[in-house]
Amino acid sequence: MKLYAHPFSSYSQKVLIALYENATLFEYRNLEEPAASAELAALWPLKRFPVLLDDGRCILESSTIVAHLQAHHPGPVSLIPPGDAGLEVHMLDRVFDNYVMTPMQKVVLDALRPVADRDR
Repeated sequence: MKLYAHPFSSYSQKVLIALYENATLFEYRNLEEPAASAELAALWPLKRFPVLLDDGRCILESSTIVAHLQAHHPGPVSLIPPGDAGLEVHMLDRVFDNYVMTPMQKVVLDALRPVADRDR
């Protein structure tokens, strides 16, 4: 299993927490490395991250990756609780991603682009 991620990405950090919480074995592919970046581009032409490659299957988006880990690589810690608590976790996950972290990550993505292509 390989995780394509960037160390400054909050979405990547979310997936890393899930992987470390259950001591799930994986290979970290740091997107600062040109080879890892090229691999990501071949897997997902939009080049957004994190991306998990699990037994040939490409899993996109941090929340989906966490749900995939719980379903296919469960450990002693339940990442998403069942029932109403799980719905609340999902709701809070979406609120923080959409209204807090996405605007903050714009700064990170902009810094990764060539200087001439950055937002003013």
